Amino acid sequence: MKHLILLSAAVGLLNGAALAQDQAETLFQNRFFTLSKDNQLLCATSEQAFLPPSVLRASLQFYERGRPHLRAQAVAVLTDHKNPQHLEDLADYRADCQSNESPDLCVLEKYWGDTDAALRALALFYDTKTIVKHSEDYRYQIKRFSEDHIRAFEKAVRKIPGFLRQSISKAKPIDKLAQEIADKPRAVQNLIREAYQDDYDTSIWQDYTHPLTLVPGIGFRSQTVAQVFSGQNLIVFTVSAFDKGKEGTVYRDINAEYLVDFRLPIAVHEIAHTIDNFHFWNGTDDLYFFYKYHKMSNDQQIMQIVSAAQLALWPSKWFEAFEYLHEVNAGRYDGSVQEKLAELVAQYILIPERLKISAPQAYQWLRHEVFRDIEYQGYDSCPQPVIRPLSWWQQYASGKILGR
Repeated sequence: MKHLILLSAAVGLLNGAALAQDQAETLFQNRFFTLSKDNQLLCATSEQAFLPPSVLRASLQFYERGRPHLRAQAVAVLTDHKNPQHLEDLADYRADCQSNESPDLCVLEKYWGDTDAALRALALFYDTKTIVKHSEDYRYQIKRFSEDHIRAFEKAVRKIPGFLRQSISKAKPIDKLAQEIADKPRAVQNLIREAYQDDYDTSIWQDYTHPLTLVPGIGFRSQTVAQVFSGQNLIVFTVSAFDKGKEGTVYRDINAEYLVDFRLPIAVHEIAHTIDNFHFWNGTDDLYFFYKYHKMSNDQQIMQIVSAAQLALWPSKWFEAFEYLHEVNAGRYDGSVQEKLAELVAQYILIPERLKISAPQAYQWLRHEVFRDIEYQGYDSCPQPVIRPLSWWQQYASGKILGR
């Protein structure tokens, strides 16, 4: 959509050289949503550990100072849709918000139905170049994100170092896709085109970046919690499946109740796929469709490290409770190289103490080659338990059915 390209480019152009302190600050500094290396975010429920509204408002003031049109441009990007029903809603919101003191924030509040969600989505975008928005598909069977989900995503983003956040926002161009695949059978061409999510190409900015984007949708067979297409940085969450990881969920299958918000590891695992997708991308190679990109998971040397690595049993064990995939076997997310690599990255962040023991070579490779010697405290350092075994009554009277 041309208007999105222009709007996002305008926001991107504002991210040029830093100006004087009393003028506009450079965008996307990761100044407020800072890296969390300790266990604070891990040992928390969904109602704990996210940034308070005062910090969100401070971040808006920090970035908007000297930029009178930034909020309008950003809200246009965060609510960009082509579905007629979305466009009708947004037109109604703008009409209702005309007399509001901050009409653009008012539109975003109506879009989310919540002030906190609007502030958090806008602050995340300004500071971390992350977009969280509704699905382009307006069907009611696609459950939407709420403010609760944005808080969970905030925590996941804060487990990712700033330099990795920046690397996964580099766009992979597909403007020459048609000529690149012209000699392939029509069925193959259609398959390649379908591998790109709606709006991916039109959301590429003029500086060839593309914000990490999180949207709700329907995963594979409606059972996959979330998915990332190879070569992209757009994550699609099946919300009902994703929310099975929230605290208080009881599962007979693994004889456990979650006492903390286990959606955080799900989101970290999916972001790990985008790290895989963009690790080697230098922004210039003329590779235009997904299976030709050089990724960590198809690098011969790295594939050997991943294959030889022994995943720790936990937390990949909890994937059994809400995701029915062939990659989950013997209680480990240990199927395809792509999935195993994503889980290795997640375990480096979430249970480093166990990964050091189960896969010392992989741990050291991740430390030096991926995380630049950044190390974490994991779930094992939490002062209180993060799961609780089920009582005999819970085992027989309640619980979810595995993978359904």
